[in-house]
Amino acid sequence: MTRPGPLKVYIINQSFHWFIVGLVFPIMALLFLEKGADIFQVGALIAAYSATVILLELPTGGLADSIGRKRVYLISQGFYALALATVLFATVLPLLFIGMILMGTARALSSGSMDAWFVDEFKKECPGQDLQRALAMANTIIPVGIASGSFIGGLLPYYLGPQVDEAFGLGVYSINLMVMLLAIGVQVALTSVLVREEIPAEGGDAWSGVKKLPQVLSTSVQFGLKNRTILLLLISVAALGFSLMSVETYWQPRLKEILGSEADAWIFGAIAAGYFLANSMGNLVSIPLCSRLIEGRYKVLAAIRLAIGGALILLALQGGVWGFAAIYLLFFLLVGVEGSPFAALFNSNVPSEKRSTLLSLQSLVLQVGGLIGTLVMGYVAQAFSFGVAWSIAGLVLILSALVYLAIPTPHGSLDKDGMGSGPA
Repeated sequence: MTRPGPLKVYIINQSFHWFIVGLVFPIMALLFLEKGADIFQVGALIAAYSATVILLELPTGGLADSIGRKRVYLISQGFYALALATVLFATVLPLLFIGMILMGTARALSSGSMDAWFVDEFKKECPGQDLQRALAMANTIIPVGIASGSFIGGLLPYYLGPQVDEAFGLGVYSINLMVMLLAIGVQVALTSVLVREEIPAEGGDAWSGVKKLPQVLSTSVQFGLKNRTILLLLISVAALGFSLMSVETYWQPRLKEILGSEADAWIFGAIAAGYFLANSMGNLVSIPLCSRLIEGRYKVLAAIRLAIGGALILLALQGGVWGFAAIYLLFFLLVGVEGSPFAALFNSNVPSEKRSTLLSLQSLVLQVGGLIGTLVMGYVAQAFSFGVAWSIAGLVLILSALVYLAIPTPHGSLDKDGMGSGPA
């Protein structure tokens, strides 16, 4: 039987990965409240998760470059299962914090590992093919996984939660965690069978890779900060993280504020599913939008970023559920349009041996920007309103569009990624 190509394997792996994540997406805050946390403690739990990701993002990316991306991804799934089990049986706040720290560790380990595997395998097995188009195709399908997970995650507590609570006394939202644990077992089996990887030359065993880690981190970070294109892209990522997390963190309380007493879990699940489907459609739109634009993609990215900022300001002005839902979905559709051309540009400026580390650096910058945005915009929303907070976040996105215009145009021939090699 013919082994599926890297694009198909990547889509299967990441679609199911994000399906699992989606199962808890619409009810995470509700789960913590059910287990006795208050609103402030919910924020603290999410902050503990984010801080763990930030601390471990770079080391785990370097580890993937050192001992292999598949190995590190499988380790991440073990940590994820342990985190879910801890939260599932937690009866006191410290155990919830331990669960979120473990979940942050799992997220840091998985961040960038399979993305780096795919880019390298695609370049090796599909020479001359357009990476941006492949990424757009993948990012069109993958969000369907998290969308379906989110929709099901909103239904599980409604239909099966009461029976689980009655049988085990763990609360109605525990059913989501139980289903996630089963799904992780399936994901480990699929990854073990489908993903094939050559272990790095000096990473044949884990210990030799760990010893190599400081050197990998140092050289990769220095490369990223000295490369003007990469540095500017990281600034753009920080601005996106700042504004994006202000929406992802506070859309549920804002929607509940609009709905009042009519708020039901399935509504949040449906809108969360729409969020990811809109992101998928955005990636689909990006294919014809960027297919004939090469050097002009820098300007296209700037225009898309301006549109994202404008959509967020429009979202800030919405006071009804239908207007909120429509602009919310438009916002994430535009975020999806930006995704694959940005990823192709970033990857075309990164050497293979540093790819996981630099993708982790990108994720780290996104997380730091998101943590700052969550805290700052949370304060603004508390002191003024969600509308004021999102208006400020929208302005940050609009200003960040200037970063794309400052990226130097590559000289010489453009590579098949469609973005050029960029400066060293």
